[in-house]
Amino acid sequence: MSGSLPRRKKSNQPSLLWKRWEKTLQKNGRRTLLIEADSGATWTGMALADEAHKLSELLPHFARGTRVAFCLPNGSRWVAFFLALQKLGLAAMPLDASLPDAACLEMAQSLGCRALYLHGKIHLFENSSRNKSDICCIKVTSGTGGGLPKIVSCRAEHLIADGTNIIRSMGIRTTDRNLAAIPLGHSYGLGNFIMPLILQGTPLVCVAGFVPRQLIDWIGLYGVTVFPSVPAIFRVLASMPIQSHLAPLRVAISAGAPLTAEVAQAFHKRYGIKIHNFYGSSETGGICYDRRGDATLKGRSVGKPLAGVTVTAARGVIQVASAAVAKRTGRWRMPDRGEWNDHGELALLGRRGRELNIGGKKVHPSEIEHALRTVTGISDALVWMTKNGDREIVQVAVETRLPLAEIQRALSAKLPEWKLPKHYVIKNELPRTARGKIDVMALRRELDK
Repeated sequence: MSGSLPRRKKSNQPSLLWKRWEKTLQKNGRRTLLIEADSGATWTGMALADEAHKLSELLPHFARGTRVAFCLPNGSRWVAFFLALQKLGLAAMPLDASLPDAACLEMAQSLGCRALYLHGKIHLFENSSRNKSDICCIKVTSGTGGGLPKIVSCRAEHLIADGTNIIRSMGIRTTDRNLAAIPLGHSYGLGNFIMPLILQGTPLVCVAGFVPRQLIDWIGLYGVTVFPSVPAIFRVLASMPIQSHLAPLRVAISAGAPLTAEVAQAFHKRYGIKIHNFYGSSETGGICYDRRGDATLKGRSVGKPLAGVTVTAARGVIQVASAAVAKRTGRWRMPDRGEWNDHGELALLGRRGRELNIGGKKVHPSEIEHALRTVTGISDALVWMTKNGDREIVQVAVETRLPLAEIQRALSAKLPEWKLPKHYVIKNELPRTARGKIDVMALRRELDK
């Protein structure tokens, strides 16, 4: 790691995202576009642009498309630094703010970054990675097998197309206020928070850290109308022991993991608001959305394709095509299995490609997981295989308060006997990643103790 900064040279052409931001500022420069929920601090569009300019002056000259990582919590500094990188024509790589400093440094270098912005300082790396000049953002998503995370390189056109599809399909307005409690740098956050802000000036209420009760208070205090979140948060809000309401909230969106009908119904009964399922991925951006909320309420599906997105589901294989797909072909084959239901909606059937061998017969873990999630009282489930010598053992982790006997009885009504698991781990809450998905590595560490 080098400590000296290269001399600044002539600036690169800004990215298309910065140009779109400049157009948004012409109409929205004096409006409050960001509120930090913890402190109540407000930022106009012009104040964010000024902060972005100041941060851009801290960075040395790099060739267009050079990867620059940053590790920041949700807030004005996150947004301003992202905009600063777009102003300089660099590829922004947001890292998870919960990462320890050493992990941030190691990850930034391992993923081919030339610099990392951490705690107000620029850390430089000697890196010979070949960068593409048309890349403006690199999404970092979970890897497999404990290895390095995967990266998805996006052009501005990909992010703009995703944001446009989301705005049109979800009816997000310039006058709405988005509650940004999930990380801004995740694909979900980029599409639902950063793009509506840049493309049309939809304000953000940024949350760096919280307890569920605070979310309820902030929705009322700051006039939040749109709340994209994850099932784990909606489950907690639905079971809050105190009397509360969520006015003026009009849209609640759930993504990142399966949302059970039980949670959707409990939330609707408590607050009178339907949750809308949203399905997407880092490679494709948004894919499907339950526009009315009825499919989510009945546990039927993740809705219909977003405007601008084409989805096929043949023999369980889901393929997505749109201008938002960050691949040369504009198409991506999903790791999930799915089928169209009688309402023309996409119903997910779990992940493909993982097969278990039970007594010489093959079964997909996703089939067992799907069956468990349809049991009333079960929030989520994970199925995997372990080995004990030469013997293969099917392990099941279930998020529920139901007793084992009741789980086994319900599952036996849905699956043949040979598919029924024998080894269960039952927890009120399974460990979660910041994206709201089950943290498989954390779960296995717990079980190994």
